[in-house]
Amino acid sequence: MHSALWMFAWDLRDEGVEKVLDFAQDLGLKAVNIASSYHAGRFTLPHNPVNRVTMPEDGVAYFHPQMDLYQETKLKPVVGTVSREVDWFDRAGKHLQKIGLRLVAWTICAHNTRLGLLHPDCVVRNAFGDPYSHGLCPANEEVRTYLKALVRDLATHYGMYAVQLESPGYMGFSHGHHHERSGVVFTPFEEQLMSLCFCDACLQRAEGTGLDARKVQASVREHLDDLFRQSPFRSKGRPTSMAGMIDRHPDLEKFLAFRKSVEQSLIEEIQAGIRDTGCKLFLISFGTPSSELVRVVDAMEIIVYHKKPAEAFALVGQAKGVTGESCALHAGIRVGFEGVSGPGDLGDIVASVKAAGGDGVLFYNYSEAPMRALRWIKTALAGVE
Repeated sequence: MHSALWMFAWDLRDEGVEKVLDFAQDLGLKAVNIASSYHAGRFTLPHNPVNRVTMPEDGVAYFHPQMDLYQETKLKPVVGTVSREVDWFDRAGKHLQKIGLRLVAWTICAHNTRLGLLHPDCVVRNAFGDPYSHGLCPANEEVRTYLKALVRDLATHYGMYAVQLESPGYMGFSHGHHHERSGVVFTPFEEQLMSLCFCDACLQRAEGTGLDARKVQASVREHLDDLFRQSPFRSKGRPTSMAGMIDRHPDLEKFLAFRKSVEQSLIEEIQAGIRDTGCKLFLISFGTPSSELVRVVDAMEIIVYHKKPAEAFALVGQAKGVTGESCALHAGIRVGFEGVSGPGDLGDIVASVKAAGGDGVLFYNYSEAPMRALRWIKTALAGVE
């Protein structure tokens, strides 16, 4: 089985490249997934010798970019402070080659508040035209050019085994931003409507397919305006689900299909841009994998966080029914979080993933998991050899 451990540049800086990567080898892992670009957050670091809590910079790169690849887009990567003086990817790549482990670039794509604030014309905009700065729009050509360059950059650097894509599609309304506020309580359906993008790029691209996207925008805006007027109540006779909304506004279904085509074509273009490098393309999926995307990427990676062995088995089995033999299927497991309280628990989940047809397991993550829990990985992997 493929097996990997997610980690960050500050792990290598604070604990030492050789120490961290040799530890990963001793666990029996085949690869490490190092964050190459990442969003902001607040992290608790239980075994870091420098910081126990950190808030990294938003939307920065943790490798040294080849800037000539970004000439055709105004979106440019900025190297984070932790990696400015030392290229940790370079050091990690060289040491991984020595010890026989693979390097995977864990790459956050459209989720980038730094770039969104710098380039508000490139972000997702709701039906009212309000920008969501945390989400670059995948229909925007500047964004597409940037993401293709970013992946090409990584694929031609450091002896990279694979680039792992996270969030290459549309970001939604909810973000978990600092002090995110709302006096209106949205249902999941209403949040879906708040998440739809009607930026200029989406409107123009949709209308180029013959779809009246402005008509769809008007229907979504009208529905949400009624919600805002009536909240905390709901008007009688109004749709309460996406299916009901589509029944009333049939063009909405075409618009949703258009959004999927935007995401699909972007992944296809990214893959085409690295096909000559020999570097693989992995895609993290937070739901059931897309049967269309399965034909494009080398591995689909689903999430089984907080799942019991039987639940993980069911999710992997369902996903395997989609991927078949078209591409590999990996499952991400959180270590040291809720649901994994010992080596036996972790071993049972790993065994369930393999029994259901999974081709690999990914462990989240070196920075945040207690060292005691990280050591359980060795026992868990030994149980499926």
